[in-house]
Amino acid sequence: MTNPIAPLIAIPIEPAENGEAEAPRVYRLRKSFAVVQFEPSGKGRIVFLPEGAELWVVGASRMSQCSEVRCKGELYNIFEANLLGPWSTRVKKRSNRPVPARSVAACA
Repeated sequence: MTNPIAPLIAIPIEPAENGEAEAPRVYRLRKSFAVVQFEPSGKGRIVFLPEGAELWVVGASRMSQCSEVRCKGELYNIFEANLLGPWSTRVKKRSNRPVPARSVAACA
């Protein structure tokens, strides 16, 4: 039996080779999924996240074989098999490079 009160273990984000922090892992659900949300009192409740929800991986969960994710500002716990399965898609990192400026002719 799993211990739902196990300490939360944070997974540190290590710098990439070029000195930048690694981008957070983001997944988009391709179908509705049941997840667990812990209340401040420690009680857990089952919540269904809708198809298309974006989940930001925060770290390891208090529950065995689960990850803690953030969706719309709320923390949830989801089985890693569900998060990494064929029913979710990893959102690729978007480029944050600046767009080169172009000269613009003004009309008076």
